[in-house]
Amino acid sequence: MTPSPAYLRSMLGPRDQVLDGVLRDALLRKDMPAIQVDDSGARMLQLLTMVHRPRLVVEVGTLFGYSAIHIARGLAPGGRLVTIESDADTARTARAYLEQAGVSDRVEVVNADAVTHLRTLPPGSVDMVFIDADKKSYPQYLKLCFPLLRSGGLLIADDISPGGDFSGESEPGADPDREARGIGTYVKAVARSNRLYSAFVGSAHGLLVSYKDGPRDAQDA
Repeated sequence: MTPSPAYLRSMLGPRDQVLDGVLRDALLRKDMPAIQVDDSGARMLQLLTMVHRPRLVVEVGTLFGYSAIHIARGLAPGGRLVTIESDADTARTARAYLEQAGVSDRVEVVNADAVTHLRTLPPGSVDMVFIDADKKSYPQYLKLCFPLLRSGGLLIADDISPGGDFSGESEPGADPDREARGIGTYVKAVARSNRLYSAFVGSAHGLLVSYKDGPRDAQDA
């Protein structure tokens, strides 16, 4: 069971002023969709980044940069984040918030189709990947990101809770189940891979964290 947001704030403290300002401006003033990573998931992203100490992180799906700010805050000196956003206006908004948060020096916001941009990156060049974008495309993102990730790298995906509501991300008239099928295909592929050691992390939307080239007995299975 994931603790309620109120409990998390009471135990861990409220969001800092910068994060709270970004959320309020994006969701209330700009009326952007409230599909960003939740606070617990965002804190976990920052913690994993701090512990893993990646030199290069690739994020698929920027939105207004809430997760990017957390990842950037967790980077060790010299680390950098490349975050991919397909919408030009949204990419500009994210850059402004990253500047406001004081982390723009270590983050590159790429305005491009994620599939197209991922194909330009060299294999084994990435230390950590975070996927939080078009749910129906999760299997394709996995196919493209896996070879980019070095041995010992982390692969993290958001919104993997069973029965998740993706109606806010669906196109009008689209098959209402296609996002859920995409998530299900991703989870099954990751869980069955003998080169990924995975664990679910409790958050409002659910994170799936995978380590490439996991325990030796799993590789030999």
